Amino acid sequence: MAEKQNIPQNDEVDLGNLFKIIGKGFKNLFNTILGSLKGLFHLLVQLLIFVRNNLLKLGVSMILGAGIGLFLDFSITKPYYSDMVVEPNFKSTQQLYNNILFYHELVRQKETDQLASLLNISREEAKELKGFYVEPIRNENEKYEFFNNFIETKDTAMIKKIDLESFKKAFTDHDYRYHKITVKSNNNRIFEKLRDPIVSSVGNNAYFKNQKKINDENLLQNEMVLRKSLLEVDSLRKIYNEVLLLEAKKAETGTSITLAEGAKKTGELELFSESLLLNKELIENNREKAETTEIINVVSDFTKSGSKEREWYKKYIFILGLGFGLLMLLAILFRGLNRYLLNYKK
Repeated sequence: MAEKQNIPQNDEVDLGNLFKIIGKGFKNLFNTILGSLKGLFHLLVQLLIFVRNNLLKLGVSMILGAGIGLFLDFSITKPYYSDMVVEPNFKSTQQLYNNILFYHELVRQKETDQLASLLNISREEAKELKGFYVEPIRNENEKYEFFNNFIETKDTAMIKKIDLESFKKAFTDHDYRYHKITVKSNNNRIFEKLRDPIVSSVGNNAYFKNQKKINDENLLQNEMVLRKSLLEVDSLRKIYNEVLLLEAKKAETGTSITLAEGAKKTGELELFSESLLLNKELIENNREKAETTEIINVVSDFTKSGSKEREWYKKYIFILGLGFGLLMLLAILFRGLNRYLLNYKK
C-alpha cells in the first residue's frame, strides 16, 4: 500500500522539476533577447555619437564632392542614346552580339573610317558615336516556355535526365527571345540611319540566308500539304453528309438504314476534329512564316531623336558627393584605428 501511495508523489515531483526547467528556459531566452536588444541600442547610440562628432567633416566633404559633380554635369556634354529591340531568328543571336561588340571596339579605338564604311554614315557622324551595347530582355516566363517546348520534343528517357532547375542553369543570355541594342552618340539625329546597317550585318551572312531559304521552303511545302489535306477532309465530310441525306430519304420510304446511329456520330465527329486540327496546324504554320520573314525582326525601332540619361544615380553630383563622403568616412575610421593601435602598444 505504501508503494502505491508514493507513485502520485513522485509524479508531482517530476512535473514540478519539468515546470522549473521550462521556466528557466524561457527566462534564459528572454534574457538573451533583452541582451541583444541592449547591444543593438548601445551600437546605435555609438553610431549616432560618431556621426555627431564627425558630422562637419562628412558634410563638408559631401558638399565639396557634390559641387565638383555639379560643375562636371554642366560642363561635360553627355551623349544621347536610343534603343532598338530585335528578335533574332535561326540562332543568329551570337552573331548579333559579336557585331555589336565589334562596333563598340571600333568606337573605343576611334576607327572612324571603318565605322563610317560599315554603317553607311559620314566620317563626321562616325566621330560622334560613343558606344554600342546589347543585352537580353530577361523574362523568367520564357525559361518555362522553352522548357515545355523542349520536353515535348524529347523521349521519356531524356526527360528523366533533365529537370527544370538544370535547364534554367543552362539557359544563357543568348537564349532569350528579345534583345535590346543601345547606341550612344553626341549626334541626336543619327540613330535611324543605324537600323539597316546593324540588321543587315547579320542578315547578309551566307549561313543565315541559307537557313532562311530552307525554312521558307519547308514552311511553303508544309502549307501546301496542310491545304491539300484540308480539302480532302472537306470533300470527305461533304460525301459523308450526302450519304447521310441519302439514308434519311431511304428511311422515309421504309428502306433499312445501312449505318448505325452511333457510327454516324462517330464518323462525323472524327472528320470535324480532323478539320479543326488541320486548321490549327495551318494557323501555326502561317504564324511561324510571319515570324521568320526576316533573319532579324525589328520589334521596336530607334527613335528619330535620342534622349539623354536622366537617372539621378548616374549624375556626377550624386556619384562624387557620395564618393567624397565615403572617402572621408574611411579616413576617419583609419585615423581612429591608428590611434587605437598606438594606445594598445602603450
